[in-house]
Amino acid sequence: MGAFLAGCGSGGEENATASEDGTRTVEVAVPSSSKPLSYTGDDGELTGYEVEILKEVDEKLEDYEFNIQGTSDSAAEIGLDTGQYDMIAQGLILSEEREESYLVPSEHNGFSLMKIFATASMEGEIESLDDLAGKKVVPVTPTGGVFNLLTAYNEEHPDNQIDFKTSDGGIPTSDRLKEVDAGTYDAFVNPSNLGQGEIIEQGGLDIHITEPVEVNPTYFMIHDSEENVELNEQVGEALAELKDEGVLSDISNEFYGEDIFQYEE
Repeated sequence: MGAFLAGCGSGGEENATASEDGTRTVEVAVPSSSKPLSYTGDDGELTGYEVEILKEVDEKLEDYEFNIQGTSDSAAEIGLDTGQYDMIAQGLILSEEREESYLVPSEHNGFSLMKIFATASMEGEIESLDDLAGKKVVPVTPTGGVFNLLTAYNEEHPDNQIDFKTSDGGIPTSDRLKEVDAGTYDAFVNPSNLGQGEIIEQGGLDIHITEPVEVNPTYFMIHDSEENVELNEQVGEALAELKDEGVLSDISNEFYGEDIFQYEE
């Protein structure tokens, strides 16, 4: 069935109801300002990589109709826990905690590509994590994926330590890239699906971007309830079909400027 979009919504008990034709409304929450993953376009409608995938999945599921709503990350996660939302999409990487808390489709929806954004003069000198020893690295949040990546690297490479500091979140990606462009820092390690390409192009920044140093599949998360078991199975099947049909690659090229499925192992 076709998805219908909403800027916000209360969800709640309505997500367990079915329409007159027997289709069930599925309440889906996505970030409304996380370009290119999901964001509000110039026409006021939600769009983005994951939003367009959700629309394609919805088209394949005859028994469901997605109500895709824009909200904050924290509100979406709370809503998923309480059952206000049936499903959320935030470019989420699978973790043991998430596997225990939610239903997870059998198929991922894409990849989070961890890349290094380096000062242009560092091209050829910074191409991998090994090259960050002795370099000035942009501080990272102490609970994020970048922190975990760099910490694990240091544990595995005691003779080639990456010196990095932590800082509170809230500093825009655009500001961090400007600091790298200016040479304040040599490198910025970050998932590449946060609109860096557009920031670099629009800001006229001279930044060297490496190949991925880590590739993590991303998943939709579904509220763990008996009524969502079948939904979870069908979402996984639909994603597998869309991948085989090349639809996911087309959406990736549209919003990321590259086919992230080239990194499929």
